[in-house]
Amino acid sequence: MGLSICVFCASASGLPEVYRRAARELGGELARRGHRLVYGGGNVGLMGEVARSVHEHGGTVFGAIPRSLVDRELAYGPADELVVTDTLRERKAEMDAHADAFLALPGGFGTLEELLEVITLRQLRLHDRPVVLVSVAGYYDPFLAMVRSMVEEGFAPVGEGALFRVARTPAEAVDLAEMGPGPGQAGGEAPVEALAEDWTDASNSP
Repeated sequence: MGLSICVFCASASGLPEVYRRAARELGGELARRGHRLVYGGGNVGLMGEVARSVHEHGGTVFGAIPRSLVDRELAYGPADELVVTDTLRERKAEMDAHADAFLALPGGFGTLEELLEVITLRQLRLHDRPVVLVSVAGYYDPFLAMVRSMVEEGFAPVGEGALFRVARTPAEAVDLAEMGPGPGQAGGEAPVEALAEDWTDASNSP
């Protein structure tokens, strides 16, 4: 049985072709391998590219989108299932509830916010699902440098390889998602530093 793979990515228009092509390639990989796309339900930017590609290759799309964006005609109508939420927080909760793994294509502030939340929750050992950055054309290299600095300076206990993995191509990203969580993440207690800095509503999680 295939996985439900949540993809975080840009909704911005007019992005360089290298990123649009990667989104299409990822959609094709998900569909060909029998995985379902879970994403933010948009029809623009990389969001639209990946969803259309999944359908073009015979796959299934689950989208969650706030009503305000539906009203602006930014929803991907052909989605096999489209959940309309009242808020962005509810949208993220729907995506999380339907995801077996998380992939992050290049994106802006919204993509980073979604990515950092699932990394934080994994650091707190509130989930052990795979988190993979798809660093197309080195897009996430500055972020990875910052994570290494955070770990070296003691602001975070672990980073790449423990909380998340990095792929350079869409195919590699799906490979990593299929491998399951990285070593050393299941069970045990979260680091004290992580608990003290928790800004999420994780206390309400099971």
